[in-house]
Amino acid sequence: MSGFGAMKKEDKKVHSPEEHVAKDFGETLEEAGIPTSKFPDFETEFKAQTSAKRVKPSSVLCTIVGHDGTGKTGLAMDAHMTKYTDDEMMWVVDHDNGGLSCKQAHYDDTDRIRLWSPWVYQEEDRTAYDYPATHQRIMGIMRFAIEYATKQNQEGFEGAPLKSLLVTAIDQFDQLCMYNMKIYDLDMKAKDAIEASQTKLNQEIGWNWGIRTTRFKQLTALCQKLNLLGVDVYWETHLKVDTEGVGYDGWKIAWEKNATNDMFQIIWCTENVVRGSDGKPTGESKYIANFFKSKTNPDLKNQKRLYFVTKEDEKAQWFGLPELSDGQL
Repeated sequence: MSGFGAMKKEDKKVHSPEEHVAKDFGETLEEAGIPTSKFPDFETEFKAQTSAKRVKPSSVLCTIVGHDGTGKTGLAMDAHMTKYTDDEMMWVVDHDNGGLSCKQAHYDDTDRIRLWSPWVYQEEDRTAYDYPATHQRIMGIMRFAIEYATKQNQEGFEGAPLKSLLVTAIDQFDQLCMYNMKIYDLDMKAKDAIEASQTKLNQEIGWNWGIRTTRFKQLTALCQKLNLLGVDVYWETHLKVDTEGVGYDGWKIAWEKNATNDMFQIIWCTENVVRGSDGKPTGESKYIANFFKSKTNPDLKNQKRLYFVTKEDEKAQWFGLPELSDGQL
């Protein structure tokens, strides 16, 4: 019996079925594609960021602001068409038809710019738009863009890549969020936007502006996701009188105020009317872009550029903003 006592007992390691499969094929767990972490989803995300095939995020989350007719939409479209010269697409969520008019004027012979109308119309009510359905449609367009951008980064994708997205008239989207807050979210028993705007109801109901902000932030979040997928994102919006001293030259941006913090870049467009020595307009206007915010390139902060000149009885001169297409952002 002493012989049995002298025998060394072997330590037997218990292998999981996955380890047996990997061992049988001469692979490590990692080589066999078997998770080695208790947090496999995070492990996959981590490896994606260190892969040579990883998607390079876009650093363009840029709002172009200014009064109507200052070429804001033109700056965004020109940036896309200059930066990308093959079949890359720009999608435009076009609240005010600014995208439509710019495309027809300058890019009518190409399908590289695709237009999406966000509005859902209704036939029986006294207001033209179905505001809750319009908000849902915008969210749907954005989610489709994310789905498309995700697929284009996968092997075997065939088709024109989505490289830029432009949302025109963000101030109209902000107004849409407010109407939905009044009509739908607060259950104020207003049957449409006209009734929701009545002074008496506005005084009786205390607004919860957090609801409006939440709706607005949904668009912001979806645009940030597109950035991570390598898509440049541009917003275009208008100005309103600044009574708080937070804007520029007596004006402030017409949108949900927290959006200022979310943008990487804000470009402020102004029309400067040229006057003669007698103080009268000469018929010439110079359009100046001020890099009001430039989070990704501080050298551009507060820099001003001439991008457009119009003069009576002469053809307009367009220079655009090379900074939007040459990688300086």
